[in-house]
Amino acid sequence: MRSIWRSGGGSREPRTESLMFARHFASEISSFERFVAQEKDEPVDEVLPRWALELPGARAWLADVRELIAMYRCLFEPAAVGIRVHVLADTMCPRFHTDRVPARLLVTYSGRGTEWLAEPDVLRPEGPRPLPEQPVAENGIQIMPTGSVAILKGEARIGNEGRGLVYRSPAPGETPRLVLGLDWLS
Repeated sequence: MRSIWRSGGGSREPRTESLMFARHFASEISSFERFVAQEKDEPVDEVLPRWALELPGARAWLADVRELIAMYRCLFEPAAVGIRVHVLADTMCPRFHTDRVPARLLVTYSGRGTEWLAEPDVLRPEGPRPLPEQPVAENGIQIMPTGSVAILKGEARIGNEGRGLVYRSPAPGETPRLVLGLDWLS
């Protein structure tokens, strides 16, 4: 990914729209789907129903989610974190869009990674209107590698109004996508 948030004098770089880093994670992580809000110090195990805790890979997946939540909390200090887990056999959001959140963390555990556009390739509206259809060539679409952690600046981030990262869900292909999203809840 081209842009990375940098700390400088206690503030975030305003021209930067996202951060992404590649990593390795446990291959036995399996398929789960759920949405919950987690207050500080609440156990992450409640993300999964009790029966799912016994599935192969569940404990490794929860350990990974715990680590990502800790990282997210360290970066943003939200009152609560929204946790979304999706198993997607179809495209969830096929249209390029931005989010109305301060920052969203995304990880694709299996299947094709999320697609995004570099800022020079984005067609933005004049004023506070919806994002228009994006006329972009296939070779202009960037892909977040499976397993990478992406933190996307959204439209609700102070000073980032009208500048959120533009992205979409890809067609899943032969393998359903397992996607984790963390949102800043206040």
